[in-house]
Amino acid sequence: MSRIVAPVAALVGILILVVIAMVVYLAGQQTADAVERQRELARGMIDIRLQELSNMGDDYAHWDEALEKLVLRPDRDWADANIGTTMSERYGVDMSFVVDPAGRTTFAMLDQASSDRSAAEVITTGYEEILARRAAGGPDAVTTGILVADGLPALAVVAPLRPFAAGTDATRDSRTVLIFVDPLDATQLQHLSRIYRLPDLRVATGGASDAANASILVKTIDGTIDIPLEWRGDDPGGRLLQRMLPLLVGLLFAFGLLTVFVLRQTYRAAEALRTAEEVASRDSLSGLWNRAMLTRDLDRHFADRSVMPFALFYLDLDGFKIVNDTHGHDAGDQVIRVASQRIADGLPDEAKAYRIGGDEFAVILSGAVSVPDLRQHADAISARIARPIPFDDLALRVGVTIGIARSPEDAATASKIVRMADQALYAGKRGGKGQTRFAKTLVKSAAA
Repeated sequence: MSRIVAPVAALVGILILVVIAMVVYLAGQQTADAVERQRELARGMIDIRLQELSNMGDDYAHWDEALEKLVLRPDRDWADANIGTTMSERYGVDMSFVVDPAGRTTFAMLDQASSDRSAAEVITTGYEEILARRAAGGPDAVTTGILVADGLPALAVVAPLRPFAAGTDATRDSRTVLIFVDPLDATQLQHLSRIYRLPDLRVATGGASDAANASILVKTIDGTIDIPLEWRGDDPGGRLLQRMLPLLVGLLFAFGLLTVFVLRQTYRAAEALRTAEEVASRDSLSGLWNRAMLTRDLDRHFADRSVMPFALFYLDLDGFKIVNDTHGHDAGDQVIRVASQRIADGLPDEAKAYRIGGDEFAVILSGAVSVPDLRQHADAISARIARPIPFDDLALRVGVTIGIARSPEDAATASKIVRMADQALYAGKRGGKGQTRFAKTLVKSAAA
């Protein structure tokens, strides 16, 4: 039974482990897919914000009044109110600059406050590149990109100030540009985090993203600086595992306990069955194997086509009936017990002794054993049995007659070797008892 239960239990256990592994794998894939969608969203966030800046920059730069107040007849108060303050309050753009064709900053507002700092001083990375790209795009080109401003990553737009109304464009060949810069500071990142559902969005410190978080890498417009943006990645797989894994592990644990219980019960049942079979195969008085066991052993010997040589001894106690009739059944039982012990004690490890009924016994001696060796074993058994058997104040004495048949020399079937050994035994009985006789073919072989 355990040979069946154990493999089945192992198979079911493996299947449960495979299911757990699949759940873990699928949960990991689910999380990876969710994080990848967030990465696409984050990249889209940058693109969308740059497009918003491009639209705002183009709207403000392509405006007759802006061209008038910022280039042709500069008006600082108008610029403060309509460019710097408006862009900060309405659109969250904290840095605004106007730069003339010679590269001079003619207007600057930082965090809603006028400033004397030039755009080149504030924008430390990507400034020359974004101006060059805008100029290369033509007089009306609007250019966006990622810069570094005041030590922070920033999104920026450069748009040429030009007239909206049709007519003469006196500044076409020499454009003054309007620059809007949106630094990715904590406030702006928090704002983007809420809109795009990227929890704890931030610029990774040390120039590298924490592996525990989701992230994307963006570059400044001149390609000189990598800027890692990271956030707390979505983890649907982790949430699934939190719900499913305890259940699956509990199931595996419960199955393990059940398997142990079943195996223990199976082992106990097998042990009980083995014990019952052994008890059923034992003679209760002598403790030797019984006739049924002898029959099974002989059948097993001859069931194998390559029969291992063996000898079968049949033994019958001489004088047992007199002891039993004279001194009673208790004395007879004592003789059976002692004789059984003496028969078994001197046998080789591979031999087995049986009580087949009354005062009759049998011995199977496996292996190729010569006639002289068989006779030596028989003589030793006879000598041990002939010793006095103590019973109360008596010294009981019995002898033994032995008949021996060999396989394959004397027989090739179980029934025949039993018959041959029995015939040899009764030949010894008829010859005067206390003798050892071999089966007819063995006697002939010995004589030859």
